[in-house]
Amino acid sequence: MPGSAEVYGNYGSRTREQILQELSTAYIVGVDTETHTIEDKTMIGLAIAPCPDYAVWFREDSPYLHIALSILRNRNVTKVFHNCKFDFDVLEDYSIDQTNYEDSEILAYTLNMPQKLYNLGAYLGKRVPDKFFGFSIPKGGSMLDTWNADPDFVLQKCCIDAALTLWCWYKLVPSMVESYYIDRNVVHCLRHMEKMGVRLNQESVNEFYIELDEQTTYLRQLIQTKGCDPNSNQQVGIALAQKGWRLPYTKSRKQLKVDEKTIRGIQDPLAQSVLIYREKAKLKTTYAEPLLGLTRAYTHYNNTRVVTGRLSSSNPINMQNIPYYFRGVFLADEGDVLWSYDAKQIELRAIAYLAQDKVMMAAFTNGQDIHKETMDRLGITSRIGDVVIARKLAKTLNFAVVYLGEEETIVENAKKEGIVLSMPEATDFRNRYFQTYIGIRDYVYSQREQITKYGYVTTLYGRVRRADPIRMANPHSREAVIRELFNMPVQGTASEVIKKMMAKATKYDLRIQVHDELVYNGACPSPSMLSGMAPFDTPLALKVGESWGDLKEIR
Repeated sequence: MPGSAEVYGNYGSRTREQILQELSTAYIVGVDTETHTIEDKTMIGLAIAPCPDYAVWFREDSPYLHIALSILRNRNVTKVFHNCKFDFDVLEDYSIDQTNYEDSEILAYTLNMPQKLYNLGAYLGKRVPDKFFGFSIPKGGSMLDTWNADPDFVLQKCCIDAALTLWCWYKLVPSMVESYYIDRNVVHCLRHMEKMGVRLNQESVNEFYIELDEQTTYLRQLIQTKGCDPNSNQQVGIALAQKGWRLPYTKSRKQLKVDEKTIRGIQDPLAQSVLIYREKAKLKTTYAEPLLGLTRAYTHYNNTRVVTGRLSSSNPINMQNIPYYFRGVFLADEGDVLWSYDAKQIELRAIAYLAQDKVMMAAFTNGQDIHKETMDRLGITSRIGDVVIARKLAKTLNFAVVYLGEEETIVENAKKEGIVLSMPEATDFRNRYFQTYIGIRDYVYSQREQITKYGYVTTLYGRVRRADPIRMANPHSREAVIRELFNMPVQGTASEVIKKMMAKATKYDLRIQVHDELVYNGACPSPSMLSGMAPFDTPLALKVGESWGDLKEIR
């Protein structure tokens, strides 16, 4: 078994004692931990790098561990991690400083660079030896197994990771953007939400599960009487084709395409039954089933996964996509209530500011209903007499057009609202929209030029998204890439404003974050505390209730 403190890297002729002394006087260090598994965060050991050339390994039972901990506890020493959220969890019981830290992974994420450490190093010009670069834990194995079999490998890997983390940080710092600090500053908010979870109404969870199980069983048996299993795309495609429906092939051309968009356009009882079955089955397996038998719901917030900057969550459930009617199972803690802030139309407000569209900005400044404003300015009521439906079409246009939606998208989205539009009508409304919101029109054109000419876009705070040059060079995929990139500055800016609100109110008990909504337990920050996070107004609707599903707005 290797010694309790080992040095690995290019450290010249210095002795271990000299290196430990250098380590104790460093003002910035790279840090990496090795644990039993990703899930079991029991620490095997850690490495600290005082420079990008070498690092010192400390076994968890090392008599020198106090040196490592004195460095990690020192607020005057900057600790650079690569995924600090994970490492903070690993080091939770060691009382380390959690204020003076940086994260090379988060910085790479905001710059749209490779996030895996070895890939990032190679991208920036420093490749680790192949035995480390190609390493992966065998299926069913663990890092603890690797440690028991080859401890030298594990300590060397940990030292390489700590030193490379610091090297990458130094390389990335000149490209620093404000988005990095926004993302870094929510790390502890996310850890708090993961730790606390949300109380569940288990009786309601059981009722939902039983209801969904009965519905899916009935629908599956009904569909099977039509000669196909709804769980088999191949059988569904064949059954619809036999009924005379012409379906496109999948990309592999091995079977007929029966995805949701394709089937939704088929006016056939079998197709609609399959759609309903799929929806119910997804609700059952994705949301109800994982919560059976639990008193609290926990999730893992992914802070470096969504390229636009939005948060996502997983394991065991995705809190970002909980259906509204299922939200009633999530409760405030006993004796408390839930408080919810919803940033009204923040993405439209963001694009109005980014585009400097005077008409839309004025409407927001004057407190106008932007969808009614669009309805009136485009003269939609002359086409649709029902004001409620006309406003729905205006809302469809607001969100479709500002996300590069063409006529087909407008027609499809209007159809979901029960509005039938012809393609010429969609073209007419789109033209009227650009004649009304000239700033939006010019922004659309300028962003398309930015993407095609330079291959990247940024949010208001500097987050970068780059176009895939291979997909951009392909005429068949170029338009899809342009749409993906166009959406990013708007959605990314909105998500960054929400994150700034989260970081401003860390003393409050935040339990759920879903896109534009913040849900607190027990008490919530004042609206004034969360204002001024952006150079445009971000009014917040405040709601309160005992469950996430019965929140009532406070006016």
